[in-house]
Amino acid sequence: MDYTVLFLKNYVLLYIIAAAAGIVMLMFLPGLLGYIPFLNGYEFDVIYPLIFIVQVLLVILWYRRQQRKGTLSRQAPVLNAVMLAVYLTVVTAVLLIKDGSAVYALAAAAVPAFPFALESLLYSLMGKEMGHLIKNAALLYAAYLISLHYAGRKFKDRRPVLLTFLSACMILISFHSYSNRPEKRYAGHGFKYMNGFSSTDFSDYYVYSEPSKLAALDHEASFRISDPDDMPVLDGAEACYPVYAAAAKAVYENIAEIEKDASGSYRYDNGVIVTFTNTVRAVQRLADGEVDMVFGARTSEDQRGYASEKGVALKETPIGREAFVFFTEEDNPVDGLTSQQIRSIYHGDITNWKDAGGKNQKIAAFQRPENSGSQTMMKYFMGDVSLKEPITYEYVSSMEGVLEKTAEYHNEAGAIGYTFRYFLTGLHQEKNVKILSVDGVFPTAETISDGSYPLTTNLYCITREGETDLNVQKMLEFLLSDDGQYLIEATGYAPLN
Repeated sequence: MDYTVLFLKNYVLLYIIAAAAGIVMLMFLPGLLGYIPFLNGYEFDVIYPLIFIVQVLLVILWYRRQQRKGTLSRQAPVLNAVMLAVYLTVVTAVLLIKDGSAVYALAAAAVPAFPFALESLLYSLMGKEMGHLIKNAALLYAAYLISLHYAGRKFKDRRPVLLTFLSACMILISFHSYSNRPEKRYAGHGFKYMNGFSSTDFSDYYVYSEPSKLAALDHEASFRISDPDDMPVLDGAEACYPVYAAAAKAVYENIAEIEKDASGSYRYDNGVIVTFTNTVRAVQRLADGEVDMVFGARTSEDQRGYASEKGVALKETPIGREAFVFFTEEDNPVDGLTSQQIRSIYHGDITNWKDAGGKNQKIAAFQRPENSGSQTMMKYFMGDVSLKEPITYEYVSSMEGVLEKTAEYHNEAGAIGYTFRYFLTGLHQEKNVKILSVDGVFPTAETISDGSYPLTTNLYCITREGETDLNVQKMLEFLLSDDGQYLIEATGYAPLN
């Protein structure tokens, strides 16, 4: 049989059919699955296995149909196996290119040009990243592995079986390389939860969760709001969500029922009264009049400037105490640093741990994204000492091109990072790390409360200056009361007194 016909029929056409099925599913299933409440935010975790199953069935049915008609050629599975092995070998070589994400991305975009142009084009039009293409293609290749193995056994031909084994090895190597690409390795925790706003699974902290991890009073709060229209709308930083959710559950009557009834409509907004976005977006929403109270660290100059442009002055009221902490991988022999050493590290004067009492090892000093609460606090801590250029990586988006992003903490040799204490101890965001003492003082509840830990800071409730809503003021008074301070302490922060 003509190998050109075999190639077009059993490789190109088969791929187009299977790829088109995957694209159609990817275009329409997220919207359909979004109507299922318990899948909210997990649609893609379900879609990809479904794509895999459908594509496996399509490929197997393709071979079965030819087999029944007597037109299944012995050369077809061999040709497909060769093409698959060659393609995966090239992709693996591309993915093994490290330290230069732009080169990797250009190569990864060029390799699937043919016969995969259809899927690449549609993904680009949909604004999807190349990672989605590779992931979906990998599912299709897994379908090929199963079908080629089946076809090879049918003809008692070992060549497809051996080549599919080689392809399986290449898939494993490719996945390992892809999972360690810079945009994955240095992107921190990602934003998997809360409609893409959070790296933390807050499902146990919703006001309607049962059982709940929220701190609670053993008695009814002295201040209560019964009318939903009178309830101040709340938003805040990721690490503060458990605080203001607990306060709302204590003060807002029937808030659990209100939020649960509305939860099915949470496509891009997390909550209707007890909402969540993040520090940057929350302050913008406050200035825009969308929310009434924001919880987090001190605001940045850019955030105050945004509010000023909207004709709004921000008022920051301390409601609790928190520690700004530095951390390293747990096997780093350095247990503490002085404030001056930290400033020297982040200014670029100290670049090796041996100059800070550690071993001869280069320091990888990670920073946080601009305008985040942690980065605002870090700049405040540095004072007049400038921060060196942060570690960055190139992130490639099909719609926006090559973007340079700040690399977040990655637990590798010589790494140091910073955040707020509750982020580590309460939300357990980093694994296998240890918190450093600063100026000889370790951040504990006691050293934070008495102020002996030098990087103790306030937890703020941010409102609009001159706010006329009396319930906003009463909510602030509740947070500063014994009941409010109890909730803050029970959550994991230090109270004001």
